[in-house]
Amino acid sequence: MPLAPDPSGGFQEAEMEAVLFAMFNGDDRIGCRVEWSALCDRALVDGTDPKDISGTFIRHRATIERIASDQFDAGKEMPVVESEQLTPGVP
Repeated sequence: MPLAPDPSGGFQEAEMEAVLFAMFNGDDRIGCRVEWSALCDRALVDGTDPKDISGTFIRHRATIERIASDQFDAGKEMPVVESEQLTPGVP
């Protein structure tokens, strides 16, 4: 079953490592993360400020949530979105 976005829209930047966010599987809260490097790579490809981690996360949140949901459906208990998923073709 696909995960549903957290209706609060909340997220947390974790000290130059990752952005943590939640999604829901029914009533169960699922912790998810997107690597900081994935957001920096995405910003560079977009031509935006790679230091604006929050802005990049917000702009691409729907894609990030879809990737996390796909990972969860494939059996990953804590989805982690990395550069190769968020920005295919970037080493």
